[in-house]
Amino acid sequence: MRIGVPRALLYYNYRPALEYLAGEDVAEIIVSSATNKLKLEQGLALCDDEVCLPVKVLMGHVQSLLGDVDALFLPRIISLEKKRYLCPKFLGLPDMVRAGLGRKTPLISPAINVGWSRLRQLREGIKSLGSMSGQPLKLWRALDRAARVQEQHRRQLAAALDMPVRRKRVAVLGHAYNIFDEYLNFGILNKLSALGVEPVTVENFRREHINQGASGLSKDLFWSYGREVVGAALYCLHSKVVDGVILVASFGCGPDSLITEIIGRRFSAAAIPLMSIILDEHSSGIGLATRVEAFVDMLNWRDMA
Repeated sequence: MRIGVPRALLYYNYRPALEYLAGEDVAEIIVSSATNKLKLEQGLALCDDEVCLPVKVLMGHVQSLLGDVDALFLPRIISLEKKRYLCPKFLGLPDMVRAGLGRKTPLISPAINVGWSRLRQLREGIKSLGSMSGQPLKLWRALDRAARVQEQHRRQLAAALDMPVRRKRVAVLGHAYNIFDEYLNFGILNKLSALGVEPVTVENFRREHINQGASGLSKDLFWSYGREVVGAALYCLHSKVVDGVILVASFGCGPDSLITEIIGRRFSAAAIPLMSIILDEHSSGIGLATRVEAFVDMLNWRDMA
């Protein structure tokens, strides 16, 4: 059985686990190729203008998989942390895909909510597979091992801030699908590296770092990934582990608008420079590269002043 996984949205958060599952004898997992102009154009044609850019990109990836897979994996994600939730787009994603494509390709859409017991989560997963569920216990064990692989990967990334650095370090903060999709952000991480700067992302911050940064908020954020971005930014503000912060957000994203405002106000009188980049389908690679180069030049000039 061939199961299609769009290379979009939370794929970038759980890539190690998905790659592990692809090597297991559970199902043949086919991941769509990298984002390109065609996928973006297909996504734009399938979505209303009000839909945020990451969802438009996902729709293009889904379109590219149709005909090559027997089913699509599009979970209905409610919560990944207790008392915290994800943006509503993740909750309604399977319905958006069905409405937008109108195809008969089956969707594997387990509801994911950490507030449920492990037994209920297993039942939800088996229910979503329907007639395709052959060996549920084998699948459950594979998922458990994949989760351990994911956690080990997270710990390895979090050790980056403890490593000595001999060059400028810039935190590039935002949702993983905005940071690691090189077509959308025009390779901003590689651009910084080419300019002699070490980029770090939210994934390089330990949970205690994020909690420490978020503790300075007057009210805790209940959007899991938005809280991670804010927590990492405010930790940078007080710990001085980086020389500058670049905030990457999506046009049309409500939570992104909120966290951009929160971070901007906190950095308004700070000694650490902050630059905000808003991505949409009209973004220019030349314009973004110019802004990044100017930001790095400004960091170097500060040492000379």
